[in-house]
Amino acid sequence: MELTLQSLYIFIFGCVVGSFLNVVRYRLPRKQGVVAGRSRCPGCGHTIAWYDNVPLLSYLFLRGKCRSCGWRIPFTYFVMELATGAGFLLIWWAFEPIQAIAYWILASILVACAGIDHDLGLIPDKLTVPGLILGLVFSVTLLKMGSPGQSLLHSVIGMLVGGGSLYLVSTLYKVFRHQDGMGGGDVMLMAMVGAFMGYKLALLTIFVASVAGAIVGLFVARRSEKGMMASLRFGLFLSPAAVIALLWGNEMLNAYLRMISS
Repeated sequence: MELTLQSLYIFIFGCVVGSFLNVVRYRLPRKQGVVAGRSRCPGCGHTIAWYDNVPLLSYLFLRGKCRSCGWRIPFTYFVMELATGAGFLLIWWAFEPIQAIAYWILASILVACAGIDHDLGLIPDKLTVPGLILGLVFSVTLLKMGSPGQSLLHSVIGMLVGGGSLYLVSTLYKVFRHQDGMGGGDVMLMAMVGAFMGYKLALLTIFVASVAGAIVGLFVARRSEKGMMASLRFGLFLSPAAVIALLWGNEMLNAYLRMISS
């Protein structure tokens, strides 16, 4: 019973954080303050009452519409709250509490980046650069593996491999296709992921995101007038792939090693 209540509290807490991340998603790229000021409907500017701002439940009760003007609330709001709540809970189950706190911060930045990339096709350095610094700091504090020197080296290598591998792919794509592939935001996102998770899980993140992106890309190409020239926002695949690698990456890598050695 105690474990069930604890899990419920963690899930609710994650949903509340997800609600705040929706504020970040909307206001940060528009250069609005993310802390001060009540939430307002983008459609009519009406101040949103607290009972219309309850994570998950308000969206369901309002049927995805503003109470004042009927403006349709993007489903992204609901998805980000649910994803953050579920992510916080899974991380809490998978790691020691002190590690979970660090990975909650990583997951929060990933969710916010995915939301902004979905809306505007960009990943702001204002999120990934502080996240990268925190990944390096946490490597010798909350996520320490061995001596401080070893832990920091592991984080730095992860940062270089995670960001550098995407930068290399982007550069080669531009050389051979004569057009931009991935943006600098994707590179910084993976540098941050590598700083938190190390180079093995960073490379696994890129692999999982690439496979998922290829599958979705084929589906989009079949339905788009642009065909194979249709573009996808890679951050939408990198962020969930990073959470998958964080939670189950070591098991996935061990299973792969067992498979090739048998």
